[in-house]
Amino acid sequence: MTQLSKPQIYRDAIDSMVEVCKEGQGQIGSNRVRAGVWNINATENFIPEQNEINIFLKKLDRKDREVLAGMLEDAVVKGVFEALRILEEKEIEPFKEGYEGSAYNDFIGRLDGWDWPQ
Repeated sequence: MTQLSKPQIYRDAIDSMVEVCKEGQGQIGSNRVRAGVWNINATENFIPEQNEINIFLKKLDRKDREVLAGMLEDAVVKGVFEALRILEEKEIEPFKEGYEGSAYNDFIGRLDGWDWPQ
C-alpha cells in the first residue's frame, strides 16, 4: 500500500489513540495519582480497594507520585502500541503497514508531534 492510498480512517484511528493517551482515558489515572487521591468517594466500607489506593497515595511524596503517574501513562501508551502491533501481525487493514514502516511507528511519531505525510 502506498502512502497516497492510505484511507483517512487510518489517520483518524491513530490520532484518536494519541488523543486517548494525551487527553483522555490515558490521563485519568495519572492525574488522580498526581492529586494524591484515587477516588474521593472511596471509604473503608465503600469501594474499599480504591480506598486502599487512596491510603497508599497519601504515603507518597510529590516526586514519588510523579514517578507512579508516569508509569501509568506509559502503560496506556504500551497498550495502544501492542494493539497496533497485533493488528499488523494479523494483517488487519488498514493497519498492515504504516507510513513509517508500521502503524505502531506512526502512533509513536504522532504521539511525539510528527506530522502526517502529505
